[in-house]
Amino acid sequence: MSYNILTSFMCMFILATFISQTPVFAAESVDRVFFRLRFKVHILNGFADNANPLIIHCHSRNDDLGQHTLWKGQEFRFKFCLHLLKFTHFVCSFKWGSKSLDQFSVFRNFYEGNTCKATGNCFWKASEDGIYFSNNSKNWAKRIGW
Repeated sequence: MSYNILTSFMCMFILATFISQTPVFAAESVDRVFFRLRFKVHILNGFADNANPLIIHCHSRNDDLGQHTLWKGQEFRFKFCLHLLKFTHFVCSFKWGSKSLDQFSVFRNFYEGNTCKATGNCFWKASEDGIYFSNNSKNWAKRIGW
């Protein structure tokens, strides 16, 4: 009897979690999301010109997303679901001309996961003076300099 109750509860919890996922176009109208499983990370080239491309290489412990060359205004994005029993952590290396950042964290469950929970999106923009973060692609905060 108790096994059936537990199974029913888990099914309802999982269903409610998926229903509560907010689409990107409706993200501005949502004040609070209790729990989110799906996220999307966006890496943007925010440089003023195309003198040098932004070269990035992103990976997690389990997934290598490869190297990507981004020219002015271009974006690389990837999406994933959180693993309920493991820690989700993605890092990227950034290279622009002679400047570089190695193994920069672009998503961690308990940091960006909380910051990006409302929209499900984490935006990172590389610029001449450093790397900026936003969860809505409008309000940018500098996270680190080159």
